[in-house]
Parts: sequence; C-alpha cells; structure tokens
Amino acid sequence: MRLSAPICAFFILACERPADFSVSEAELSSSPYVTDVSNDQTAQNETPIAVNPVNPDNMITGNNDWNYNDGCGVNASFDGGKSWTKTYPFGFIPGITRYTDDPDVDGTGGYDYAGDPAVAFAPDGAAYFACFGYQGTPPYGVALLLSRSTDGGRTWTAGGPDAPLTLVSAFNGNGQAKGSTGQFPDHEAISIAPDGTIYVTWAQFNGLGSHSPIFVAVSTDGGRSFSAPQKVTSGSVRSDQDARIAVDPATGAAYLTFDNSIQGGKGTAMYVAASYDRGSSWTAPYQFATFQNPVCLYPPYCFNISGGQFRGPGSYPAPAIDPVRGRLVVAYTDIVGGRAQILLTSAPLSNVFAPWSKAGVVAPGAGDRINVEMSIEPGSGRYDLMANDRSWAANALFDVTYFGSSNGGASWSVQRVTKSSWDPSQYGVPSGSGFRPFIGDYDGIVSLPGSVGMAWTGPGKNYGPTNLEVYFGRVTP
Repeated sequence: MRLSAPICAFFILACERPADFSVSEAELSSSPYVTDVSNDQTAQNETPIAVNPVNPDNMITGNNDWNYNDGCGVNASFDGGKSWTKTYPFGFIPGITRYTDDPDVDGTGGYDYAGDPAVAFAPDGAAYFACFGYQGTPPYGVALLLSRSTDGGRTWTAGGPDAPLTLVSAFNGNGQAKGSTGQFPDHEAISIAPDGTIYVTWAQFNGLGSHSPIFVAVSTDGGRSFSAPQKVTSGSVRSDQDARIAVDPATGAAYLTFDNSIQGGKGTAMYVAASYDRGSSWTAPYQFATFQNPVCLYPPYCFNISGGQFRGPGSYPAPAIDPVRGRLVVAYTDIVGGRAQILLTSAPLSNVFAPWSKAGVVAPGAGDRINVEMSIEPGSGRYDLMANDRSWAANALFDVTYFGSSNGGASWSVQRVTKSSWDPSQYGVPSGSGFRPFIGDYDGIVSLPGSVGMAWTGPGKNYGPTNLEVYFGRVTP
C-alpha cells in the first residue's frame, strides 16, 4: 500500500555506494543469478511477478514507482529474466495518472498518483495489471483499474477516452461506491483461472472504524468488464486484510485467504473462503490458523523485530495450490522464540473447512525471516518459497533466501539469492527533502519446471537512500 499523497518530484541524495547487485555474463548461466530490473535513479517497491504460460521466457513485474509519474511501474522480460524493458521513460502503466516518467510528456489518466501493483497472465498469454488511481484533492476519489497487454508487457492499454482502462471498482471520500461503502481500498491481488476467469480482491477500509471487509470482483470476458464487487467478509471483528486467491486448476474452485487482527495487532488469525461457481458466491470464512506474535513493521505504531526500524511487510498468508497432493497450502511468518520464522500449513482441497495440518517452521533460521512468498510448480508439486532473511548476517542485515521442497515440505533446500546484505532502515522512498524507510508490503515468486523466478526490492548502486530498485533472481532448485 502507498501512503504518500503528494506527487513526488525526482531528486537525488548522495550517500555511500552500497554493494554491487548487478549480474555478469558468467553469472547468467549460474544459480542463483541476480539482475537489476528497474535500473534507474529513484525508488520502486512492491514487486509482484508473473510468467506467461504460452512463453515461459516472458515475464512481467510491477512496482510502485516514485519517479515523476508517482504511479504503477512495469517491466517485462523476454529472455527468462536476463534483460528487462526500461523503467525510464516508458516503464509505467498509462491511463491512470496525469503524469508519465517523462516530465515533458503528459499522462493519459485522470488521477494524481497510483499504487498497489498486481500482475497476472491469462492462459492465452494476455498480460493484466491491476492498480489503484488516487485523487489528491476533493472528492478524493479512488479507482481500481485493470490494464491489458497483448504483446507480453511491452505496451499496455493506452488510456484516455479512446482506450480507457477497465474499471473494476470506484470509491470516493463521501463513502459512496459501486458495491461497497468505502473510503480507502487497499492491497488488491489478481488471480486468473485456467478457464480465463479473472479474480481481483482487496480490503475496503470503510471509514467507520477498523472493520474492513474483503471484496472480490470477477471478469469472465477477458477483463473487458467486471461484476459488481461482492463483499465476501463482514469485517465485523477487526480489519480483514492481505486477501489473495488461489485457483484449483483441476476443478476451477477458487480459495480466498486473508488475515484479521481480531482484538489488536496485525493479522492475529487467518481465514479461508471458497467459491465453486466462478466467484458468483462464496462460503462463509473459516479460521484455519492463528499467529503467536505476528510480525508488525509499521513505525511508529509497531515494530517487533530487531534492527533499525523501517516500514515493510508483516505477517500475512501466502496461498498456493498443490495439484499433485491435492492440497491448499499457506505459508506465513510468525515470531517464534523471539525471531520471525516461516511456517507452513495445509488442508486437503476436498475439505478446507476442517482442522488444517499443524503449522511447522520451514528450515529454522538463525535470523529474522519476513515477507514470505510462495509458488508451487504444478507438474512436480515442488514448493518454492522466498523471504527477506537476516540469517546470513548475524541477524543484522537483509538478504533474499530461496527455500525449496520436493516432498511436500518434509525437507527443504536453502539458497542465498542476493550477493550482498543490506540494511532496510537506511533506504526508502522520497519524503520531503529526505526519505521514509519503506521497502514495500510484498514481493513476487513464480515456479517453472527447472527454475524459480523471484522479484524483490533492494538498494541501487548509486544515487543515495531513495534508490530502491526492483531486482530479479533466478534459482535452479
């Protein structure tokens, strides 16, 4: 979620040059390798990733882009992640903001800033990007918009009156909206079923206290239109958040997971709801797990891991379908024994509304591990996880680590992905004349038969503490 309301102008702050995260030609054939995707002069964060089922060498990753555009950025690769389309001046989704990444070129949208990127590919190879557009002045309208690309992410829906983006849902500051009564929608996610059904889900902070429900909108015509947003949860206890949908490729059943803070804190419990009719109806949510001490990185309100404080991802459920074993699997982070660790739990797809498996710690680490993302390779059922990890630096600095399991989580291989460690409290996004340490609320991971692709936020080589970059890493499990 983006919290910066004003349009952020481009500027540079000098500081000590951090470690080089670039990738050499020799490293391109090794495992793991890392390359700088955005490769520009200011900040990007929140980095979902998707792979084209028609052409696995084609991938896209999104980001919150703090360039002049202050909107949703996008990069595409057509060689398996070795190289990516450029961030400046055309690496943004048109049709949302009034600005582009080029101060001399006007945007084709009507919003002052944008954020919360979500990406997906359809079975036919079409790419989709969901993003919120925000008005910075009354009536403070917010629109959830969907863009489409038919060339693998090189170009996107142009925007403007002749080629508008698809409206998923709209909100305004008076609490009136299509399908809800909200003032602040947040953290959407997009999933596309094997039959092409598009699911977009988000949390709706309604301005009536901390009782945010989860909404889902569905498209069955390739993203040209969406059903009226459906309120799946009541939000009657406390903030529902971090909603995601995983779809069973065999049956088309859609499983929605989210967390709820119940009586305080972030994400005290996790829930699942299901739809068996392409999103027309949803079951009542079922509580499948609770947190011991959910990770909270939201200074000054809460910060409960070690090190310098920064805004980043906390505890949330990351769901995936295991078609080989017929299970819905959820990875999450929790503080166990004083350190944030990754845990895994699952249930049979035949009944996700009964007690789930006892949560187990994934490859216990020597340092805090937060921001777990998970994908499952459908052919083999291999579990692929990534996390920001302090285990490689005496619980002091961050790296990205890959965790792989070929036996349903019974045992794990562990690989360090990043080349050098870094301190997330020393980098962030532009804020006035300085910076706000904010590395984003989520990363991205995709599984292929012989490799795993990951996208995350890390420090750039130059340009100071506001030079957070999008990085891509590829690992051979």
